[in-house]
Amino acid sequence: MFSFGYSQKNTSIKSVINAYIGLKDALVATNNEQAVLNATTLVKALSAVNTADLNTATNNTWGKISNDLINSAKFIQASNDISVQRDQFVTLSSNMYLLVKEAKNEAPVYYQFCPMANKGKGANWLSLENKIKNPYYGSRMLSCGKVVETL
Repeated sequence: MFSFGYSQKNTSIKSVINAYIGLKDALVATNNEQAVLNATTLVKALSAVNTADLNTATNNTWGKISNDLINSAKFIQASNDISVQRDQFVTLSSNMYLLVKEAKNEAPVYYQFCPMANKGKGANWLSLENKIKNPYYGSRMLSCGKVVETL
């Protein structure tokens, strides 16, 4: 029986998404110490992805972006500076978008955008909830942004 989502393929991506969301939540809370801990969890989840568990399309995407994902997470893990962590989160989120879009999560994942982040260039992030909680500004501009795509 063929089915979409994680029931038969891409199950190891779920732990990556959960770790990423934990990191995003730490940035929303402007908690650099928790961001380091959650980035450590993300590095472990990324390193544990079993490519045999991925469908073909996700495996192809994984091959292209896995090193960048791991490097971004390690960079966040190595920094105690919330602004540096948030800057690196821009790149991490761009690559996570590519992975999640291909992996087809069984629950909706919201791709969100803040036009003011990234020095006015704008930046995206993923969320499991429709409500905007901006990881780039935290409480300073918590609801700045919009949902641009549901994956």
